[in-house]
Amino acid sequence: MAKTQTLSFPIRLPDAMQAEALRLLDASREAINQILVELWPHLDRFVSDRTGPAWKHVEKHLLTRSGHGNRQERNEMEQAGRMLRAQASRKQVFQTILPLLGEGLIRPAEGNRPARKDHRQITEQVRALRTQMHDAGEDADAFMAMTNVLEQASIGICNPASSPLLMKSFSPRQSSRSDT
Repeated sequence: MAKTQTLSFPIRLPDAMQAEALRLLDASREAINQILVELWPHLDRFVSDRTGPAWKHVEKHLLTRSGHGNRQERNEMEQAGRMLRAQASRKQVFQTILPLLGEGLIRPAEGNRPARKDHRQITEQVRALRTQMHDAGEDADAFMAMTNVLEQASIGICNPASSPLLMKSFSPRQSSRSDT
């Protein structure tokens, strides 16, 4: 019988510390959400300069700070910065694949089967775009990202009520902790 090694353990702090830790997490979530709301309209600033820690990138553009301790503030800005950088990259990929969106990506409804994505067509169009970008000397290494974003956008075409189609309709969501 092979030996197994547990890689993680559930950790519960003592009751006196648990409440304070949850309070800090709630405060951090609120601060991160506030940073996202404040910097979301300026998402394009997070596409180009990706050198260095994300918190320094956020700090340059942030007008107000949370007022938490220095380390906690840096961690909040780092989390928000990573989210903004990732979403800015997705937005850039979306702008690249936007011309590909069309009826050819969707297989029409047949009988009881609803309209659905044509995975083969999506892959072919992304490969053609990638080849075109490579020939033009542009960065064409985001094949999987392009494919994923194109598939998600085609979900919006199949069922507009379930998924926003245009990136500008995406917005950060405020979250609230209901289990405390």
